[in-house]
Amino acid sequence: MKQLTLAAVAIAGTDAKNFLQGQLSNDLQLLSPQRALFSCCNSAQGRVQAVLTLIERNDCIVAIVPDTMTDTFVARLRKYVLRSKVSIMDARTSLHCYAATHEALQALQLPTPVCCGDHLQHDQISILRWWDRESARYLVLQSSDAQNGSADAEWLLADIRAGLPQVLPQTHETFVAQMLNLDVLNAISFSKGCYTGQEIIARAHYRGTVKRRMFRLSASCPPPAPATRLLARDDSSHAGEVVMSASVGNECEMLAVLNLHQQDAALCLETDATVLLKKLSLPYQLPAAG
Repeated sequence: MKQLTLAAVAIAGTDAKNFLQGQLSNDLQLLSPQRALFSCCNSAQGRVQAVLTLIERNDCIVAIVPDTMTDTFVARLRKYVLRSKVSIMDARTSLHCYAATHEALQALQLPTPVCCGDHLQHDQISILRWWDRESARYLVLQSSDAQNGSADAEWLLADIRAGLPQVLPQTHETFVAQMLNLDVLNAISFSKGCYTGQEIIARAHYRGTVKRRMFRLSASCPPPAPATRLLARDDSSHAGEVVMSASVGNECEMLAVLNLHQQDAALCLETDATVLLKKLSLPYQLPAAG
């Protein structure tokens, strides 16, 4: 992956929150104009179809997803609309996403959200402090594409270092939410009631059957594509898959889902067995293996 381009999907109508409550993993009661919501959309079999951030604007709810997932995500939501009073629109041509620094916000005389997940709307411009726990990043949404409308390679690397996953076309419906650490990242509510995929996700939580988790790794090679398989070097057994990756000089860093019993094994890429992977730290603690 060279960069991560983010895009906006607008969900409007009197039933918008109730509709999303039945489709997404997190509790829509926690969403407010001042507070964003990290969540995921899943298949009936509990496989993650998209990881998303929701913000509540004065005219609609906006879901922020990778540009390459927009068409799939819009089609998935529309399939479940039925009689709900809700409209789901691809907003890429009307609402552009771009990364901004604190200094850039000050120069534009825009307000700066204080805590991660805080959202402020200034006229028709939305400013969101991203989900990093150890550093401050900001995403701006506005109608003008003067900032060229995207996040970039630095944003992708920052997401990897923050342990923040994205589902991309190559990994669509590959992972259950806990495999992507979405429970640790507060993207799942276990008390909100039913939503699509809830039974599988809840069963994994309450029965302690999460046998795979997402880790941060590095390697001396170009960034491998999402869904690239990782192998244990001693027996070439399948140990995991790449979630996302980014260049760091002549090396790369990645997030990858690994079998817990192989997390400390010597690992390599299936595409190049000579490349040894090194385990790096995440800025949050994973639960003990069940």
